[in-house]
Amino acid sequence: MATEIERKFLVFADKLPVLENGQHFIQGYLSLLPNVRYRMIDDQVIITIKKDKVGGPGRYEWEFADTVSDKEEREELKKLAVRIPIEKIRYKIFYQNLTWEIDVYQGENNGLITAEVELPSIDYQIIFPEWIDKENEVGHNPKYFNSNLGEYPYQSWV
Repeated sequence: MATEIERKFLVFADKLPVLENGQHFIQGYLSLLPNVRYRMIDDQVIITIKKDKVGGPGRYEWEFADTVSDKEEREELKKLAVRIPIEKIRYKIFYQNLTWEIDVYQGENNGLITAEVELPSIDYQIIFPEWIDKENEVGHNPKYFNSNLGEYPYQSWV
């Protein structure tokens, strides 16, 4: 089990570098408390369980991967989701010793682009790239939670 400390921001899309080698994700939720999600990346399914830490920063995270799932199994898994699965393309950019994950949302969430960064410690000082809107940190705003974007997609509130 790992402890996850991450921050999530909106981006200045016009300042982003050219995004290359993105991975297409289909992401759905089997439970919201605790947060149990699946991600489908090509023919791989990754199940992740996340639980907030009581009285501390970050949250607990467990991941399990299945690399032999077939199309029928993936379709059945989608039906178990408690909210409509979301789709996004994830790009990774390494900047100042951190890996930024840029999520370009698809479908009903088209137009939304966020960037997440996982930190080595709670007090880690981030040097922000010019394309991060550091005044718009959205990691604690439920509106931007991936688990909520299936029920209240971005296109319905812009």
